[in-house]
Amino acid sequence: MRPTIRPPRTIALRKWLQRLHSWLGLSLGLVLAVMGATGAMLSFQDDIQARLIAPLPLRAGEAVLAPAVLLQRAALAQPGKAIARFEVDSDPTVPARISYVDKAAGAKGRETVLLDRRDGRILGPLPATALFDTVERVHRWLAMPGNGKGWGRIVTGSAAIALIVLALGGLYLRWPTKPRDWRAWLTIPPGRKGRWWWREVHLLLGGLMMAVYLLSALTGLWWSFDWYRGGVQRLLGAEQAEKAKARGKPDFALAWQGFDAATAGHSYRRIMLIVPEKGSALRFRALPVAARHNRADDAVTIDGATGKVLATDFAAQRPSGAVIVASMFEIHRGAFFGLPGRIALFVTSLSLPFFAISGVWFYLARRRMKRKGRARRVASVQPIATL
Repeated sequence: MRPTIRPPRTIALRKWLQRLHSWLGLSLGLVLAVMGATGAMLSFQDDIQARLIAPLPLRAGEAVLAPAVLLQRAALAQPGKAIARFEVDSDPTVPARISYVDKAAGAKGRETVLLDRRDGRILGPLPATALFDTVERVHRWLAMPGNGKGWGRIVTGSAAIALIVLALGGLYLRWPTKPRDWRAWLTIPPGRKGRWWWREVHLLLGGLMMAVYLLSALTGLWWSFDWYRGGVQRLLGAEQAEKAKARGKPDFALAWQGFDAATAGHSYRRIMLIVPEKGSALRFRALPVAARHNRADDAVTIDGATGKVLATDFAAQRPSGAVIVASMFEIHRGAFFGLPGRIALFVTSLSLPFFAISGVWFYLARRRMKRKGRARRVASVQPIATL
């Protein structure tokens, strides 16, 4: 069978893409490896922390405090701190979570603790919070100064763009002469050994994981660039509405009454209350019992000073574009597609260090082969004897 001869333009394009692939991998491969490893660590954060929380030893018939009463006791327990977030589960044996912010230290003084729902007593900090907070800072902006407003976000955003180019360019370089033959995509040619075998593994896994990497990178850009987020929202017809505002000092009892009235007839697995730094526009995020994932929740904004409903956004009534926007985080970590999606994102994220290390290895091996080739050519040139 005659070998396939590629046109000169195709050969030139492949060489250019090979150089671009190598340059992006060498310049941002380490960043992608770090983002992948930390992303894998965050994939099952909620499940890990939930497993580490000991259930409350409720006796038969023992009641727990109403959420509003629990909030009031939590506020009195820490007079020098402001409540930023409160979360209560439908299961009474699960401790409530509350986040305090030190008024003097600002956002840096934020801490999340567990509350005994029987008496409002603080049980201790949320397990592994410091670990996962550090991992998240590294994942999102490499823990660089400025947090989400510093250069770290630009670097990780650039790495996400590089991952898109690497995935698409790698697919072109991987494209077989017989694309309809499944063996060309899913098998390694026989006879490959050493570095050449690992190169085939690099190509094979890259081709299989390309779609997941594109999904991860395209959704990750949501938190890197405001222009990208705004463009996606306009494209999906789900531009963010202006947040409702209200003045006055919030009353948690009134706010919870307003929330109960707005959500009458609904059953929730978990209710989260977000308290603004200023004003009394309290935001409730309630997760329905049959929710697809953690971000498929109903949103209700209540004027905490009066109990009046300011805005409602029920998940079941959202158009498809708004569903995608509200679920961007769950799409990014794969939970939007259930457990198989989370496992796929976990495996592909954990594989990024392999692609970075193997890519550097292949590059150095090519350089070494070129040096040896030049040395052989020089040695083959014999000096002309002078007669």
